[in-house]
Amino acid sequence: MSVVCVNSCGWLLDSCSLIDEGLQRCVSYCDGLDKPTHFRCCFKREYFNTVRPHVQIQQNTDISTSTAKHSDGEHAKIELQTRKKRKRKRRDLNTGELDANIYHGKIRLVVLEGSLALLEAGRQCGYLTEVLTTPPSESMPSHECRLAALCDMAKQLPLTDESLMAPVQTLNRDGLDPSVDLFSNITENPFNCAYEVTLMKEKYFLPPRSRFLLSDITRMHPLVNSGDKYDLIVLDPPWENKSVKRSNRYSSLPSSQLKQLPVPALAAPECLVVTWVTNRAKHLRFIKEELYPFWAVEVLAEWLWVKVTRTGEFVFPLDSPHKKPYEVLVLGRHRSGTDHTVRSPAAEELPEQRLLISIPSVLHSQKPSLSAVLKPYISPEPKCLELFARSLQCDWTSWGNEVIKFQHSSYFTRERAEEPSTTSETAIKQ
Repeated sequence: MSVVCVNSCGWLLDSCSLIDEGLQRCVSYCDGLDKPTHFRCCFKREYFNTVRPHVQIQQNTDISTSTAKHSDGEHAKIELQTRKKRKRKRRDLNTGELDANIYHGKIRLVVLEGSLALLEAGRQCGYLTEVLTTPPSESMPSHECRLAALCDMAKQLPLTDESLMAPVQTLNRDGLDPSVDLFSNITENPFNCAYEVTLMKEKYFLPPRSRFLLSDITRMHPLVNSGDKYDLIVLDPPWENKSVKRSNRYSSLPSSQLKQLPVPALAAPECLVVTWVTNRAKHLRFIKEELYPFWAVEVLAEWLWVKVTRTGEFVFPLDSPHKKPYEVLVLGRHRSGTDHTVRSPAAEELPEQRLLISIPSVLHSQKPSLSAVLKPYISPEPKCLELFARSLQCDWTSWGNEVIKFQHSSYFTRERAEEPSTTSETAIKQ
């Protein structure tokens, strides 16, 4: 079950089960077979095998050992360098660090007490009691994601006459036509089962009724031109920070460019807009004071994703001066008119503060799905959109320059399943 338990503090989630929900019935016409193969898929559990908290390595950890091997002069030199480092550490905090400390002071008790309650409830359900034995490094895929680079190359191609294009290209009985244009069209799996397809010579799993557009921020027009209006829009922007620059894991985006996103054009009346944000105070302030007002989105709540190990410990010390074991979600509603009292039909009032607790993936920037927890706060049968996505979800439209990255077959295990009867197979295709 993807939602392990829920109480007034929030939700304890099983992220792996959230991914697997749409992949219990998979079909493949790959390898040139006339008859499809049927199987089920599971995201590899090793990616969610964070057993111990991440330990911060101190710069002077081995000083005492190393100085024993040096002369007195070398020892004195090292002592002087150590004192200089300590002196630098005692510098006054900058404005961003002071703001982060103030924010942490406000939510610290909420995180601590809420996490204890949810984790205890999870243990009573039998969760967080089993540790995998296979280390993640043994099953990390060798697949190198080239999607962002391909999007850059696609920008060099001339724009196609949109009047001659179908807004959405769909799977057919044999999967996708090899000549489909993933960069200029929304691609859809309309069926009630997942499909294994070959895209750019790589195999990917597309969940049931999922749609995606593979492009960067300069080629989002197919989303707007489709005419769809969304009741829920979730964003996970590639925020600028020093860690991203050092690792070169992905291209970041300046905050000012986020205003170019066509969120108002894509939002239905009273659309719920949710944005993931890092713990940098300036990013949180930018969303609340600039970005959301620019989009006519009223800020209503701030939720926290709390990351824990498989034994229920915070992945970083709660009061660590460097990295915190939580990330923030800013939630608001798009106010298209002047009446701010109108709510979506059957939608509950959005609580100001909640916790989402889960074991994080060892894969960078893989967030838990919000489908289950946000369902009460949006209209029935909603249209949902994720921007800057790296994976797909059932009944969602997803956009990003690596939008199918975590749908690659190397991230999954698969096992054979019984072939459906003719009647049920027909139902799957309808």
